[in-house]
Amino acid sequence: MRYFTYIVLIIINFILQTTVFNYIEIIGIKPNTMLILIVSFAFMRGEIEGGLIGFVSGLLVDSLYGQVLGLNAFIGLVVGFLCGRIFNEFYKDSFFIPFFLTFAFNILHGFLFFFFNAFLRGYPNVFHFLKTIIIPEALYTSIISFFLYRILFLINKKLEKFDRKKKNLFKQ
Repeated sequence: MRYFTYIVLIIINFILQTTVFNYIEIIGIKPNTMLILIVSFAFMRGEIEGGLIGFVSGLLVDSLYGQVLGLNAFIGLVVGFLCGRIFNEFYKDSFFIPFFLTFAFNILHGFLFFFFNAFLRGYPNVFHFLKTIIIPEALYTSIISFFLYRILFLINKKLEKFDRKKKNLFKQ
């Protein structure tokens, strides 16, 4: 049930990010809801599920919009794994920690994407990219994450409740 829910959330997120969120861009910057999904579940469930959601989400983006198949999948895997690994000890019901996590990991995502997509192709001006894309996107995505994390937190609570109920069913 949990993995089916992850797939449904990834697909819904992808559809929303490529359609609806195109209309709420500010100064050419759209929120990266894929990163919100990755960071939220990595924070709540740990590095394995965070990395898995990051990889599948990135692979979906790569398969339809990526120039290089696997770049977003790799970056999503790294972000999901690191977020789940580093921040495994915080309280999951705090809504401010995911705000800062989303900001920090969005900057990491931006740097990794810049490094693999632009720097290796000969575009060395990281400060322009940082000023015009990475920081504004990180800030915008973090603000959106404050609201979306609450929804994802409730979904995770329902999934955990279902898992506990299922585990007790098979104990007897």
